[in-house]
This record gives sequence, structure tokens and C-alpha cells, in this order.
Amino acid sequence: MFDMFSTNATIAKARAIYGKRLTPEDYRELMHKNSVAEIAEYLKRNTHYRDVLSSIETSTIHRGFLETILKRWNFDLYVKLCSFQHLDEIPFYNYLVVKNEVSEIVSAILHLNAKESDDYISSLPGYFIKHASFDLIELARARDYDEILKVIKNTPYYNIIKDFTPDENGLYDCTMIESKLRTYYLKAVAKQIKKDFSKKTADTLTSLIKTQLDLINIINGYRLKAFSGADAETIEEYSLKLYGRLSKNAQHELYSAADADDYIKRLQKTYYGRQLERLGEPLTKDMLEKQLHVLRTKYAKLALRQIQSAPVSLYTIVYLFEVEIYNIISIIEGIRYKAPMSYVEKLLII
Repeated sequence: MFDMFSTNATIAKARAIYGKRLTPEDYRELMHKNSVAEIAEYLKRNTHYRDVLSSIETSTIHRGFLETILKRWNFDLYVKLCSFQHLDEIPFYNYLVVKNEVSEIVSAILHLNAKESDDYISSLPGYFIKHASFDLIELARARDYDEILKVIKNTPYYNIIKDFTPDENGLYDCTMIESKLRTYYLKAVAKQIKKDFSKKTADTLTSLIKTQLDLINIINGYRLKAFSGADAETIEEYSLKLYGRLSKNAQHELYSAADADDYIKRLQKTYYGRQLERLGEPLTKDMLEKQLHVLRTKYAKLALRQIQSAPVSLYTIVYLFEVEIYNIISIIEGIRYKAPMSYVEKLLII
């Protein structure tokens, strides 16, 4: 077991870094800006992103580049925390690399479906190239599915997606491909946790991850029910195959809802429905996804603050800054489409 030595310094460091997160006042200031350049300049002058933006000319920055810079900051944070007390020598801490590899494979296939493979290379996260277990540049150069498979031939991902075929329109089912890859990733992480940590640490971390997965499955199930009227069997086929407080039977009961309204009624009877009610807002179709993300973030904040565990601290802080970056991008999109500030404020997960 690798958690026998003290990692208190990593825990303290993670909490200290999170203490520098954006405040509600920062978000209000950002919502009053008029352009991406003004947002980037504020982040550069007033927030913990100042170092990563220090050499950037903010007056000419565009949305995509700023998003990449912010995501690079978060990935670099993960790398630094992993190396701080040599945690990167423990296999579990490779989890974010695997997660990002899955994202890049799915992104490549999405670009292939859209016949925009040439554009994929421009969105490739350069900071991740040296960390991936396969050649990301070659992945970006792939012009058909067989070429994608060739790039990942020597990875576990190959056998998971090698038998997928296109539909009558020549499109690959990216949602199902992503579900299969993410299920592999999550099961591999769960297996590694048991190998690397004591039962107490493993149980705590696994419980946190399964709670996060329950909420992801609830969100994805709601989308399929609300937007395509999918039945329970279809939703189950696309769900991530790990279960926490929402058992397999409980998921089936939820997914069997007649429509989106019935889905919310059934959700209210679950553990998570009761937790959502404690947020003080009625569950509605318009706000359900946001409320679920708020609940997911609440659990992560509690874990970071209360649980004395380095893997929990690292796992949660990376997620919480992903949420912060999502909030920044939401504000940028609101400015871009001239949305009312009140609307943008409702999107923020705080």
C-alpha cells in the first residue's frame, strides 16, 4: 500500500491552492466585461491565473486560446501536485492522463464525423502531447476510422472500439464510443485504487467517485429522456456501468419514466432527489442539470475540506477547477451572444 507515508503536505498544498479560487465578486467583475480580451486581462491582473497569462498579450487573445491556457493551468496543477511528494510514482495518479486520452480519442472521432479532421489539430492540447501513451500528432492526422485505430493499436482503447462501424450516413456513434471508453477508464481507476491504497482510503475515494458517477448518469439519463424520449434500455446502454447510492435497479426505475416530468418526479424519491431539495430550489426541467452539477460540486468541496487523504484532495481539486474554468467559459459565451447577466449568472456553478 502506498498511503502508509505522510502526504499531509500535499493535502495542505491542495487546500491552500483552492483557497485562491475565484470568488463571487470575481465572477461579478467578469460578467461586467465586454470582451474576451477584458476577461483575460482581469484574470491576468487579479487572479491565480496571473502566472499562466503573464506572457500573453490579452488584447488579441481569442476564446479558444484562452480556454486552452486555462485547461493547461489545471493540468499543470495536477502534474505539480503529483510530483510534489512523488505521488506520480503511484499508478493511480495517472488517472487524469487516461481521462484526457479518452477525451482526445472521442474528439478525433467527432471531428471525423463532422468531416473536420483538418481542424482537430488546431484544437489539440499541446501541453498534453508528451504525457499521452500514443502519438497525439498522428491521431490529429488520421483521416478515417481505421487510421485512428492504427494510432491506438497498442493501447487498451483499441479492443474497446475496434468493432464499431458507421451508420448509413457514414457516422460513428460517438456517444456510445465515449460511454464504452469512459466505463473502461472508470473500472480501471476503481481497480487501481484497490491495489494502491489501504481499504479505508480506497473505500473513501471509491465512494466519492461513485457519487460523482451517479450524478453524471442522472444528467445523461435526463438528457436522453428529455430530448429523444429514450426508453430505459436505451439509456442503460449509454450509461456508465458503475453504481453508488443509485443502484442498478434504482437507475432502471428512474430511466423507466414516461417523460422528463415523470423523470423529475421519480428522481425526487431518490437519495439525490432529497439532497437536491435541500438546496432550497424546486426541481425544474430548466434548472435540473445545473442543480445536479451544483450538488456534485458541493460533494467535492466537502471532500476537499473534510477528508484527510492525498488522492481525494488531488481528485477533487482538479474537478473543482474544471468547474471554475467552465464558469469562465460560460461568462465568455454570455458576452459573445449578448445574453442578459441574469441568465449567465444562473448558469454558474458556485
